[in-house]
Amino acid sequence: MTIRRSVCVTRTLFALAPLVLAARANAQDSTAARALPPVEVHGFLQTYYRTGDPTIKDGFRLRKSDLKFTGVLSPKLRWRVTFDAAKALTVNKSTTKVDDSTVVNDVAIDQRSRILQDAALTYTVNNSMSVDIGQQIVPLSLEGTISTSNVETVERTLFIVERSRAVGLGDVRDIGVSANGLALNAVEYHIGVFNETGDDAGNTDTNDQKALMGRVVYHPTFFKGLGVGGSGAFEGGPPVQHRERTAGEIQFRDDVITLRSEFMSARDGNLRRFGWYGLTAVRPTKRLQLVARWDDWDRDRSGEHALIDATERHVVIGGSLLLDTSAKIAINAIRQTFPFVSAPKSSTIILAAFQAVF
Repeated sequence: MTIRRSVCVTRTLFALAPLVLAARANAQDSTAARALPPVEVHGFLQTYYRTGDPTIKDGFRLRKSDLKFTGVLSPKLRWRVTFDAAKALTVNKSTTKVDDSTVVNDVAIDQRSRILQDAALTYTVNNSMSVDIGQQIVPLSLEGTISTSNVETVERTLFIVERSRAVGLGDVRDIGVSANGLALNAVEYHIGVFNETGDDAGNTDTNDQKALMGRVVYHPTFFKGLGVGGSGAFEGGPPVQHRERTAGEIQFRDDVITLRSEFMSARDGNLRRFGWYGLTAVRPTKRLQLVARWDDWDRDRSGEHALIDATERHVVIGGSLLLDTSAKIAINAIRQTFPFVSAPKSSTIILAAFQAVF
């Protein structure tokens, strides 16, 4: 009887062994799954209606559809990848003359129009310094480094958004390495080396020269909310490749008011450009913000002959209302003029935007 019971027990153990092993494997898998670094997902959507612009038909536009993924690889190393799904893919064309006709001889994807925005690793050196490696926003201008959801107006200043001649002068990305931090508890710095000044984001460098860029801001401890600084960039090489950027900024911001002014001077080969703006934003309540901005932009300092080289001026007034913690509506009225050319005539543009962050 005892022998039979032992045999039964042995058979039962053999029968349960696979189940026990499977349970242990599942437990290990669950533990491994719990040990995986967490991934955070954030996003931003902005849709607006534009009317009154003589160069663009009235209509809605999905201007931003950002998705940002971030995670932790180690206590000192983080990663981030950001996409803008609202971007429209464009191509670059090169042409040549054949007899009396102009023909296209090469077509390539404009890498800057791809939906990939940021793709970078951040290594924290200490509490006051970190290093970013990969594709990232270049350190040019204050407004160019503010997230779109926090910009006071529906559109950024002219020297950033107007790109009819050469690349924008802020809110542009390139591939490189940068050091970012705070020195002496008062000096904010962002200094980096990049392939270009934002010309070839998402692409390999087309030349041996590299662009040096940096932004430094002094925040005096005795005047809370004030920041005074500047930014710049330099890339050498032949004249057609040569790039220079010089900018200055001053801002005071607290819970009630923002006062900000910037200027930006740029050289792209033989092209010289210059822009500046002054902005005031008042927040009478936590949900309401009123804004006014004077914006002056000379896209080509060599002349004032037509729209392609004309100085453009915007006077912007408007406001925004925070609907809840994540969504807001904004309305801007823009008086657009070209003071030194006879055409096109001045116009009044209305922008009505709805945006949300998550």
